[in-house]
Amino acid sequence: MVFDIKPLPFALAFEKSVGYFERFTAAKLVLIDQSGVDQVTEEVFRRLVEFPTCDFLFFLSSSTLHRFREHPAIKLKIVRPDDHYHIHRAALAYYRDLLPRDFVFYLAPFSIRKGANIYGVVFGSGHPRGMDKFLQVAWRKDELNGEADFDINRENFRSCQMSLPLEEFRPSKVTAFERELEQLLRKGQCPSEADVIQACFDHGVTRQHAKPVLAKLKKEGIIELDFRVPDISRLRSPRAIRLVNSGP
Repeated sequence: MVFDIKPLPFALAFEKSVGYFERFTAAKLVLIDQSGVDQVTEEVFRRLVEFPTCDFLFFLSSSTLHRFREHPAIKLKIVRPDDHYHIHRAALAYYRDLLPRDFVFYLAPFSIRKGANIYGVVFGSGHPRGMDKFLQVAWRKDELNGEADFDINRENFRSCQMSLPLEEFRPSKVTAFERELEQLLRKGQCPSEADVIQACFDHGVTRQHAKPVLAKLKKEGIIELDFRVPDISRLRSPRAIRLVNSGP
């Protein structure tokens, strides 16, 4: 393994790396710390998401965004929510809006609280396997929302509740996903496991979160399918979900 370490300005380092970023045979992971947030212009972001087999992690802290809130790059980029708990959700929304229309790219945030400060990352991947791995790790760290090491929605679940199976309670994020997925399935708008996986990624939940809804609608005779959890390895030949009865 060879390391090429050079103290270069972001713009110069980025341009010097473009040839490597454009290689189809090389897997890339780009790390951009909070000092580089003002360097990720719309043009840089769009080029990043178009590089083949290229994932990235943007590191952001709420204190940086607050301290430099009048900085043009941050003032224009981030619509700051009143609640600093959700600052990285706002950053995610900004970057998601920059994606070209009908362009498939996956984004997800994760926040970490240390003292009074909130640190976080925005992860991006052009491949569903990349997003799947990120969400699996995120939900192992945060069983409530999969996006923070604290109760980001302030739902105030007690420690005794956390020992209960998920069937006993539903965090708001999971509830919203289940409701949306059930509606999509009842309308026949998720005709395969690939569509269910996309719905999971759109809501920032894992494939396993679809299991209760699939099982419920199968039991009710609304849909027919021969799997319990969508399989990320079958995206090229996804199994079908057949709508039997649209219900009331």
